[in-house]
Amino acid sequence: MAAFMPEPIVETTLAVLGEPDAAELRLSPDVDRVLGRAPRPFADWARRNVEAFR
Repeated sequence: MAAFMPEPIVETTLAVLGEPDAAELRLSPDVDRVLGRAPRPFADWARRNVEAFR
């Protein structure tokens, strides 16, 4: 965000968003049911798709 926003705006935005609580970090069992596969970390998706954003 700092690449396109002034630092005070970035800091305020992050403060408003806060840190995820335990319920927000929990993986839903519905991911497996809907997608037919186990959930994967965002970092895996990012590695596989990085070229689309260059």
